[in-house]
Amino acid sequence: MVSLRQGIGLIAASFLVLNGLIGAGIFALPARMAAQAGAFSPWIFLIFGALMLSVVWCFGQLAARFEQTGGPVVYARESYGDFIGFQTGWLYYLARATAIAANMHVLLLYAGFLLPDVNQGAGQIAAILVLSLLLVGVNVVGIRQAVRALDAVTVIKLVPFLVLLGVGLSTIDLPTMPASMPEMDLISSGALLTLYAFIGFETVVVTSGETSHPSRTIPRALMLTVIAIAVFYFLVQLVYWRVLGNQSSDRAPLIELADTLMGSWGAWMITLTAVFSVAGNLLANMISTSRLTYAMAGERNLPGIFGQLNERYATPAFSIVFLGVLAAIMALTGSFVYLAVASVLSRLVVYAICIGALMRFQRQDPFSLIRQWMIPVTALLVCGWALFQSSPSEWKLLLAEGIIGTVIFLLWRRYAGR
Repeated sequence: MVSLRQGIGLIAASFLVLNGLIGAGIFALPARMAAQAGAFSPWIFLIFGALMLSVVWCFGQLAARFEQTGGPVVYARESYGDFIGFQTGWLYYLARATAIAANMHVLLLYAGFLLPDVNQGAGQIAAILVLSLLLVGVNVVGIRQAVRALDAVTVIKLVPFLVLLGVGLSTIDLPTMPASMPEMDLISSGALLTLYAFIGFETVVVTSGETSHPSRTIPRALMLTVIAIAVFYFLVQLVYWRVLGNQSSDRAPLIELADTLMGSWGAWMITLTAVFSVAGNLLANMISTSRLTYAMAGERNLPGIFGQLNERYATPAFSIVFLGVLAAIMALTGSFVYLAVASVLSRLVVYAICIGALMRFQRQDPFSLIRQWMIPVTALLVCGWALFQSSPSEWKLLLAEGIIGTVIFLLWRRYAGR
């Protein structure tokens, strides 16, 4: 019998977390943060990054309890039953699939600076199809091959960032906390942007079944990588603020920063980095999202074909191909726009469900007071605050997705005779 192969170690798991977080957002975020919070903007990344660690810690605890593939789907089903498990997987799948489609356009947007034809007409259609085929192909031929590709892309995208930070930090003074804080409304707005910058860490828990010693590897990868990325965001924002302040530009903020510090070659370097950064995000999303439908099929909440493994490569080939086709259709038609606005809201709801699940499990196996209540409650407050910043239209889209998910669940259960 074919089973999933464990080809993800600590480094690969850390790279999954890193690429889930560092995608396209970092290339637009510095200017918006500087405009919102000024000199205090770098410190917001540290403060609210620390708060977000409470959510990350909860997922690490859940990953230590459940080693099978599926992540949020497994946690929700084990705590609340099949219906909530399916809805959690459905909402999370939509959020990730639309993110893949949207990020294809982001990648082509940056690539268009180098190859203008990929951003319009037939060139864009061909580029989306080729990109989808590459993502599907790398994933189908094996988790080790996909992880190796992810490792290479991650190194390629991190080195230019380190060069930019090295040059930038050498030109500025050591950081000190500003003497005065901005108004609370500005901090809240900046904090929301910051929290959204940390969404995506959970990519690694979905692939637990293909991770070596997941109960140890995943919690370490989550905590260490998110802490490192919080420091990274802090340094990038610090350099940006000290060098450019809140001045506006028609170009992407980091491209403007690289041009100011290193000239035109620096701008080209960061443009290429953006392409590889988004490519890494796409690959990490493709690896994890295809495993959601595999896990849901294993629970008999989707047709069995989604759970079939390729005999040669031991990968969920149909789930991978289905996701690639769906993302390509969304990217080609632009229909992903109508769902993408609720993708972040969907993920926050999934986070809250999983945190609630952890609290239910901990009642059955009591830990210390701090671990059992203080950290999960803090995590729920962080998610709740972010959830109530969403607009009514986003909540309506989320409700519509939930209704569609309910119909699919009931129809499949009736068809399957369950």
